[in-house]
Amino acid sequence: MLADVCYPRKTMMRLWGLILGVPVLLVAPGAIHAAEGRPIDWNRLSPDGQRLIQPVIQKPQISRDVADIRYPSRREIWEYLLDYPDFAADVARVLREGKYRVHRVGDHYEADDGRGVTGIMKPLYAEAGRRIFYLEGRYDTKWFPTLKGRAVLVLDSDYTEPAGGTPEADVRVVGYLRIENFLVGALVAIARDFSEKTFERKVRRFFSHVERVSRRAWEDPQGLVDLLATQPDLNRERLAEFRRVLLSQRRAPQRAALLGSRA
Repeated sequence: MLADVCYPRKTMMRLWGLILGVPVLLVAPGAIHAAEGRPIDWNRLSPDGQRLIQPVIQKPQISRDVADIRYPSRREIWEYLLDYPDFAADVARVLREGKYRVHRVGDHYEADDGRGVTGIMKPLYAEAGRRIFYLEGRYDTKWFPTLKGRAVLVLDSDYTEPAGGTPEADVRVVGYLRIENFLVGALVAIARDFSEKTFERKVRRFFSHVERVSRRAWEDPQGLVDLLATQPDLNRERLAEFRRVLLSQRRAPQRAALLGSRA
């Protein structure tokens, strides 16, 4: 009996790892509440996008609002990584901040954690300060029915860049999850209860990666560029673009400091 309970718990942990780990790489621990967040402007989504996420948002089994997430970063860095999650995953692996592999296929991304969990992530909405992603994940195992989950992540961000100081990102993530394909009714309550706890743990763990990546990018951008340049598997076009983003980040503070010294 104990083994029956523990096994689906490991399964749910891996499923949440896929659903939360793919897009994020990205932020520091924050306060967790029931999902609220800013309203979604449905008119800004395509009809196909609406059909994908409405069932998940309207009837989620789990929804959470992760607020008060702050870490040193500039808008350009955060949004570049969000816009190219395959490159973000590659950078994270170089810095040993993640093991996921993400590949672009048409209008979505495919992800694999290497341990039986696979899934897709589809960007549905992108504008300054907001991203919306639709995700599907599944875990195939020999001894337990395939487990599936669908999720929607809404990421809102704001930034402060004090003159001569360290820029800071203030991020809020609202997540909605539907767990599917539970064939044994007795396991549903266990899975839901465990998923609530796993949600917070996965958010705190995966969303802490970007804090370290962003801090490295801010404190030693040239060192990060040099390290990434030694990786032959990185997309060279993306690397060149990311290099420009990284090395431009110190210019504004330097100019502000110079102007302050002349005042």
